[in-house]
Amino acid sequence: MRSIYQIIMLLMMSTLTMAEQNENSMINDILDRQIEEDEIPGLQYTVVDDSTLIFEYLGGLRNLEKKDPVTSNTAFMLNSSTKVFTGAAILQLVEKGKINLDHRLSEYYSSHPYGNEITIRHLLSQTSGIPNPLPLKWLHLKENHSKFDKKRALENTLTDNASLSFSTGEKYGYSNISYWLLGKVIEEVSGETYCDYLRHQIFYPLKITSNELDCAIPDNILAVGYQKKYSFLSLFFYFASDSKFIGDTKDGYLSFKQVYHNGPSYGGLYGSSRGIAKFLSDMLSEKSVILNREMQDLFFTKQHTSSGQPISMTLGWRTGTMNGIVYFEKPGGGPGGHSNIRIYPEKKIATTYLANKTEVSESAISQRSNYLDSLFFSTHESSAK
Repeated sequence: MRSIYQIIMLLMMSTLTMAEQNENSMINDILDRQIEEDEIPGLQYTVVDDSTLIFEYLGGLRNLEKKDPVTSNTAFMLNSSTKVFTGAAILQLVEKGKINLDHRLSEYYSSHPYGNEITIRHLLSQTSGIPNPLPLKWLHLKENHSKFDKKRALENTLTDNASLSFSTGEKYGYSNISYWLLGKVIEEVSGETYCDYLRHQIFYPLKITSNELDCAIPDNILAVGYQKKYSFLSLFFYFASDSKFIGDTKDGYLSFKQVYHNGPSYGGLYGSSRGIAKFLSDMLSEKSVILNREMQDLFFTKQHTSSGQPISMTLGWRTGTMNGIVYFEKPGGGPGGHSNIRIYPEKKIATTYLANKTEVSESAISQRSNYLDSLFFSTHESSAK
């Protein structure tokens, strides 16, 4: 039985003009060729405004062995794209008066080795000075998840990385640990697990189902992660990660077993582009369901170092421009998958792409968004003239 959301989407798609259908068909053909050339097993790509799914591409396979195609229900690992949802959760708690951005981390979670200068704002803007060791082993297999000790995993990571890389507030410096700590703050002040907080305060209000976005996704809709067997990245993962995460080889691809991040707040969500689209539409709305106007604006405000120098970060988004158009994005990459979510305020649209092929370079992920989004913009804007 179809959900109300699916029925609405079908009705909206059925009202497309013939010109729009031709444009979308042309983009689909180009993207079909692109994933073949780039050897991407499967890909989802969506474009939305504040209320409508404008464009959707579904290509390739979610499972090479079973030949299961990517559908609108297929869920991918979000990796660091999860951090945007962590940022939204923190701002919700600020709105509720449970967190102050400029209060010290130690007031909310004291079991860390980084002194008393780091604030919640430092963590969100990535100016804390907390180091960022390679996180490729901060994973555990699905079969070990129910017995996994998250508390000890964080404690061990903090002990192994106890010294700041630079003075707090001095400059921008990316850190997965900072977002792991933000997850602990959410848990401490809300009394819920990180995943339960997102479900109750973000996903449910936006009518995002557990199959569309969650910390755990059913196997029958989850995209298997892949990497070309003979490649530099395969060699890199052989030495940098744990071999127990690597599965069988199929059609020249190494597969990755289903894993969970040790700290869900820095990379633990799985989902579909349609699930993410509901969140992005809300962020584009003049009246967000999950954030008041003040917090919504703050979410997209560029931050500064302690000396007043602007940085290319907001409280959750990385900022940039494409062909002179300002965007806010959060790329994510890791073993077996990569993703990016973007908002273009001037155009009042947002885009998402999810792929089940390994990529760890943020610049490479951003470049793919540039390609996909430029293709959409150029095709649709040229037809509007």
